[in-house]
Amino acid sequence: MSKKASYRQPNLFIEIIKGLGANKITLALLVVIFVSSLSAVQITHLSRSQLIKQDSLLQERDELDLEWRYFLVEEEFYSQHARIEEVATSQLEMKRPTSQDEQVIILR
Repeated sequence: MSKKASYRQPNLFIEIIKGLGANKITLALLVVIFVSSLSAVQITHLSRSQLIKQDSLLQERDELDLEWRYFLVEEEFYSQHARIEEVATSQLEMKRPTSQDEQVIILR
């Protein structure tokens, strides 16, 4: 008496694929949107990694600049001493005293 209606619900995924296959422009636009979104994510990742690398290089540059300044101060300190000693020996004909030249003075 009652016929059971065998109504089967269509599979949504298959219907979407059929619709995309029927309309080539929609499929092409979907592919373009997918590729452009992946490209935007990749470019953002690369730019962030380059910024991190730039920050580390700037920090390293600052550290090397500070070390260079310390070396300049140290070089100036040692060069002044060497210059004074060189002038004393060459122009003033001074020399370091030996142990025989030393005299001990006792004060009472």
